Amino acid sequence: MKTAPAIILPLALAATAAEPAPPQPAAQPAQQEEARAISPAESHIRAGIVITAKVLDILSKIQDRDTAEAAVAPLMRLGEELTLWAKATATLPQLSDLERMEMEDRYMPVIKRVNDRIKSQGERIAAAEFYGSRNLPAALVHIVQSTAQ
Repeated sequence: MKTAPAIILPLALAATAAEPAPPQPAAQPAQQEEARAISPAESHIRAGIVITAKVLDILSKIQDRDTAEAAVAPLMRLGEELTLWAKATATLPQLSDLERMEMEDRYMPVIKRVNDRIKSQGERIAAAEFYGSRNLPAALVHIVQSTAQ
């Protein structure tokens, strides 16, 4: 399974009770979404989205040389997380066509939005000539290479 990383905070997994719970009133659609169990593949996609959201957060805070330099170490760490995430993708069970389409419908709009924002931040930072940081370009290359695994 190959997917681009992106951003969404994982929903809490529904706990499985040892005893059947008493009947509850009909759940609202949002509650139904939270109550359903998620697959390992979906959990993995959500984790990738969270990592990518962290990248976006760091990039959006770069405004000057000091913030550019301060962003280097966290971006390098997130690059390593993305590398591990990408490698773990290969270990996931194959999705059925229906599962893949459902996941794409659910997550691709979020992934696209986050990736578009990352691209915009990258363009802004590059236009500002990386705010004079010599290390920031290497950290950004590391992030790109991590997602290209």
